[in-house]
Amino acid sequence: AARAALRSDMDEEYFKDLDQLTENELRVRVVQLATEMSDRTKWEAVRLKEFLTMKEKEVGEKYLEILQKQRLEFEALLAQKLREQEDTITRQANAALQAKEESIQNLLKATSEAKEQETRDILNSETKRIASDLEVEYQQKLQNDLAQMKERHVQELERYAASMAGLQDKLSSLESRLEVSRNYESGSKKAHRVSAAALALANKLEVGEGAAVELAALKGAAGEEGVIASAVGMIPRSAEGGVPTVADLQASFDKAYVIGRQAAMVPAGRAGLDGQLLGMLFAKLSVPPSPDALPTSDDEAIITDGILSVARKYVQSGDIEKAVEHLNKLKGQTAFVMNEWKTNALDRVSTERALKVIKLECALLNKDLVNGP
Repeated sequence: AARAALRSDMDEEYFKDLDQLTENELRVRVVQLATEMSDRTKWEAVRLKEFLTMKEKEVGEKYLEILQKQRLEFEALLAQKLREQEDTITRQANAALQAKEESIQNLLKATSEAKEQETRDILNSETKRIASDLEVEYQQKLQNDLAQMKERHVQELERYAASMAGLQDKLSSLESRLEVSRNYESGSKKAHRVSAAALALANKLEVGEGAAVELAALKGAAGEEGVIASAVGMIPRSAEGGVPTVADLQASFDKAYVIGRQAAMVPAGRAGLDGQLLGMLFAKLSVPPSPDALPTSDDEAIITDGILSVARKYVQSGDIEKAVEHLNKLKGQTAFVMNEWKTNALDRVSTERALKVIKLECALLNKDLVNGP
């Protein structure tokens, strides 16, 4: 557009009225045109140079912008790659650290478990050793106590047996002397006092009440010699506080029977708490043998159980003396746990025997009173 405007100006200025100009004017016009063209060519060259400079600057700026953009994109890409590489390295490092930590944890766990197992083994070993030592110690102590109790019980039974034998002899002798006549006057008074005291004593002892006053009264009435005095001597000291009746013995035997069966079922060599628990379990699970006859077996527990069943039968029938005879066959722990009941039963047996003698003597005294001297 600028060139067209320039050309239009030149045509209007230098090519106007050419036909009317003279030769000199034409020369001048040609020189002017040449000069103008030269000037305009220079100016165009300057403008072209400025334009080229401007374009070069624009292209430089454009390329610089492109390079700057590419640099930014490359930096962004590089930063992304670096982040990805950093993330990858971080993940690898974390994985390696996690694996190392898991390895350390596994090692610590294995070491801790090994230490705990070692501690448990030591603890179990020490526990077993202490339990074994205690079991041996208490078993020995129990055996010693049982041996001492058994020895005392045997001695007591021997004394009772000797006393009973002597009393039987005295009873035979006294029965023969009953035929000897007595003074009717003194005998009647003594017979009344003795009968009244014997009746009061029998009433107390038969119901299991304390009879200290009645015993003293009968001793005073009977004197220090004679059948009744000997019979009073047969009555155990426990009668002063009350001797258990047959009904009481039958009731208490049920509990003693259960405990005795548990003691009989304790395995040999297991006298500790675990043995007692096993005895309770075996006693509950086993069926008591028939009381009709003692079982024949090499197992001491079965024989003991049979003895308890037979004794129970006699207790239930009221034959306490027979029951005691069978209980005397017991051994070991069972004999120990049944000893208290057997002592009460022996007291009742002795009391019953003494009461029979006293009643018999009173009956003979009354008969003599009726028949006269």
